Amino acid sequence: MPTTKHEETRRAIKSRLAQTRSEFHILLDSFSDGDLEKRSNNEGWTNGEILFHMMFAFILILTLVPMMRFWSRLPNPYSKKFADILNFFIMPFNWINGLAPRAGGKIFARSRLGIWFDKFYASIIRLVDSVKENEWESGMYYPDKWDPLFDEYMTLEKLFYYPIRHFEFHVGQLAR
Repeated sequence: MPTTKHEETRRAIKSRLAQTRSEFHILLDSFSDGDLEKRSNNEGWTNGEILFHMMFAFILILTLVPMMRFWSRLPNPYSKKFADILNFFIMPFNWINGLAPRAGGKIFARSRLGIWFDKFYASIIRLVDSVKENEWESGMYYPDKWDPLFDEYMTLEKLFYYPIRHFEFHVGQLAR
C-alpha cells in the first residue's frame, strides 16, 4: 500500500525531531559543568540557560498543539483576535521568556536536563502519532511578535517543526 503525503509528513517530522534530540545530547555532553555556567554568546545568558531555553520550545509544543487543535476548529477570525491579544502582551511574555531560562538553567543540572528533554521529546512523538490525516493542514494565527520563528499563520505541520527551528536558531549562541 503506498504511503500518503501525511504519512510522509509524520515520518519526516519524527526523523527531524530524533535528529534534534541526538544533537541536543551531543551538545549537552560536550560541555563540562563549568562550561554550562559560562556566559554564552547570547548576552546575559549562560550556556546552561541557553540549553534550557532550547528545551523550553519542546515543552511549549505540548501546550501549543492542544491549543491549535481547539482554535483551528473555530473560524479564523477568532484565532486572529486571540493572536492580536497575545501580541499586545509582548512585554510580560519577554519578561517570562527571559526569566524561565535563568531559573531553569539553575534548577536543571546536566543529568536532569537530558532526562527531561527525553521526556518532552517522547511526549511530542506521541502527539505527532496522534495527528489525524485531516488535521495536518489545520492551523491558527499566532502571536508573531513573540518569536520571529512564529509565522503569522501556522499549520499543525509547521508547529511541529518549530522546536527544531528554535534549536537551530539558538545553537550558535552556545560559547566554547
